[in-house]
Amino acid sequence: MSETKTFADTLKELEAIVAELERGGVDLDKTLTMFEQGTELLKQCKTHLEEAEGKIRELSLDGNES
Repeated sequence: MSETKTFADTLKELEAIVAELERGGVDLDKTLTMFEQGTELLKQCKTHLEEAEGKIRELSLDGNES
C-alpha cells in the first residue's frame, strides 16, 4: 500500500537525497539505491505538478466561460 505524500514532502525528501549524494562518501550500492529512490520521487513530483497544471487549466477555462 503506497502512501500519498504532498508535493512539498516529496520535494523535501528528494532534496535530502540529492544533498547526501552531493556530499559524497556513500558506497556504490547505497548510491544506486538512493538514485532509484530519487528517480521515483522525481516522477512523483512531476505527477503532482501535472495534476496542479490540469486543475489550473480547468479553473482558467471555467473563468473564461462567464
